[in-house]
Amino acid sequence: MTNIAAMESPRSRYTMRHVVRAELTKLTSLRSTIWMLLVTVAGSVVVTILSTNSVTHHDPAWYQGFDPTNQAMGGLVLAVLTVGILGALAATGEYGSGTIRASLAATPRRRLFLAGKAVVVGGIVLVVGEVLTFVCFGVGQAILGSGGAPTASLGQPGVLQALLLSGAFLALLALMGLGLGMLMRHTAGAISAYVAVTFLIPVLLNRLPSNPARFTPVPILANSIAAVVRNPGQVSIGLGMLLMLLYCGTALALAAFSIVGRDA
Repeated sequence: MTNIAAMESPRSRYTMRHVVRAELTKLTSLRSTIWMLLVTVAGSVVVTILSTNSVTHHDPAWYQGFDPTNQAMGGLVLAVLTVGILGALAATGEYGSGTIRASLAATPRRRLFLAGKAVVVGGIVLVVGEVLTFVCFGVGQAILGSGGAPTASLGQPGVLQALLLSGAFLALLALMGLGLGMLMRHTAGAISAYVAVTFLIPVLLNRLPSNPARFTPVPILANSIAAVVRNPGQVSIGLGMLLMLLYCGTALALAAFSIVGRDA
């Protein structure tokens, strides 16, 4: 009698480990990934240098309510853009080149395919994001201290939490970009949608009463997650992370629905 296990297609035994390994190989072999990560790190550090240098050499009274940690995290504004583009490219690149058909043929379980891609994109950006926040913090505090401005240290209450959560927030933004990329399937459309959600919509909402823009990703990161000195007009850290998880989860859920219901 023929062994049923022997008759199983290799595709049916394609596990998450295989998918993650394949997606990691694909993503890290692209020059665009390496360049995007380099731009993220170098550009964010440069913006941090400019941001912190601009607030040095003031009178002591000027620093009333000053947040050295938040000032040093100013460079993450650029990272918000680049990590989202990286996530979108991780999806749209395959659709643009046509390799998505081969990928889905190798991984017919499409939700597993999307999950593996999310693990790789989220994992890479999480590591880079955490390193970046600590680098920006260190560079920023050095510049602030040399210019006579107040500084912060990792031992002060709330500082370490702000750095760790900021790095995690960047990973969630990259996953939101991935979800939008899987939905749009076109690079220009996915990047446009991401920029609209992160930068354009907050500007429009900022004109409305009660400042609803504070519930959107960039203001949450800038004013809640990366802040140590609390602004009573902004959302709490817990609510901010919950909202970002909701935005990210919604984008990925819609992407999962799309990838199963539509042809490659």
